Amino acid sequence: MENGSQKMSAEQARQFDAISVANYAAAKAAFAACGCEPYANVFTFKRWKAQGYYVRRGEHGVRLPIVKTRAIDDKETGEEKTIRIMGSSHVFCRHQVEQQS
Repeated sequence: MENGSQKMSAEQARQFDAISVANYAAAKAAFAACGCEPYANVFTFKRWKAQGYYVRRGEHGVRLPIVKTRAIDDKETGEEKTIRIMGSSHVFCRHQVEQQS
C-alpha cells in the first residue's frame, strides 16, 4: 500500500488484505439505493485516486470506523507493546466519482 514515497497502484487499490463484515454491512446499507457493492465499487478517496478517478465536488462520503494497530516500546519494561488506535475513514461509490482526464 502507501509506504512513504511509494504510491498505491490501481491493482493494489482494488485488493484488500482483510475485509470488515461490519463496515461491509454499513456501506451496503448506505449505498443500497444505487446498488453499489462495497469492496467492488465503493472505495476511499485514496483508492479512487489510485485508480485514476476523483470525487466530484460537493459529494459526501459515508463515514466508517477503523482500528489501526501500532507497535511501541514500553519505556518501563523495554518490551514491545501493540496498541489500538481508533479512527474513521470515508468511502465513496462509483456514482460519486469521475475519471480524471
